[in-house]
Amino acid sequence: MESSKKLVAMFLVCIVVLSYSVHVSNAADEDSARRFVDKAHADYAACFNDCDEDCTHQGLGFTFCEVKCDEDCTDQLLKARKLKN
Repeated sequence: MESSKKLVAMFLVCIVVLSYSVHVSNAADEDSARRFVDKAHADYAACFNDCDEDCTHQGLGFTFCEVKCDEDCTDQLLKARKLKN
């Protein structure tokens, strides 16, 4: 009877340790994803602002520049991402 209690206690300890390690690894993945999103947002914003400024200085319309820069910067970032993989 005593050995079965010890076995159950050890089993419960193992479950707690495993669940903690899974929780920690998920948190690390979320942090990595957050950094990737933050960097992609910063890269996109810099590209878009530069493109929009150049486009409007050429005398083109606001809507045209917004669409053009959105497409150009998105394509540029996606191509850069594909080259890294």
